[in-house]
Amino acid sequence: MSLSAYWAAYDATLARVRNEKPDTFAALKAILDSFEPPSSGDAFFPGGADDDLADALHDAGWELRFSEGTYVYRAKHPTTGAALEHIEGDLYDQTKGTNR
Repeated sequence: MSLSAYWAAYDATLARVRNEKPDTFAALKAILDSFEPPSSGDAFFPGGADDDLADALHDAGWELRFSEGTYVYRAKHPTTGAALEHIEGDLYDQTKGTNR
């Protein structure tokens, strides 16, 4: 994949998050997995751009709480209670009732 194709896919993935407004971790994971498969966590999305997943999640209605810079945060969907932890691109499902 060329560099320009990579960034176009990156931007398209963030656009999908904003447009589809996933309200569960599973729905978010389905979008992110179409860009890149999980690494160490339940899902993965790399950083490195001016626009990032935290911005897209916020725009999609998730509430974020940062704990260390912009690379460690927790996000929760206010309606469904879906929750995740983001650590340097790896996302972990923190929704109650999961096996986490």
